[in-house]
Amino acid sequence: MRVRKSRGGSLIETVSAAILLVPIALAILDVIVLVVANSMNDTAVKNAARAAANQEDWQHAFDAAKVALGPARSSSIVKSITIGMFDYPSDKSAVTCKTTMVVRLPVPFPGLDNITFEAQDVEPIVVK
Repeated sequence: MRVRKSRGGSLIETVSAAILLVPIALAILDVIVLVVANSMNDTAVKNAARAAANQEDWQHAFDAAKVALGPARSSSIVKSITIGMFDYPSDKSAVTCKTTMVVRLPVPFPGLDNITFEAQDVEPIVVK
């Protein structure tokens, strides 16, 4: 009987495992980034609506909402965040604010490098 040598067996097993595990790890990284970005968008729209609800007129409210979005713009994963819809009714009942956030994926899939999130919040106006 001949004895086989197993010099390359460990290398083949390692490469086979890496071929499967590396894409899974990168996909998990993308999912984590998407969850964090969605949370950032929700927080940003709530802050913008709250800031606008403390203002006396539409122009000051809109300016306050834009300023409140400032911290979300400074992130490396956020490509852009904008106010998509803003409503400050004349009866001063409640401010409605909607934001749109475009997020860069750190490991883009083919044809999918940016994801867009939308969030909306309604806050009662406290200044009459």
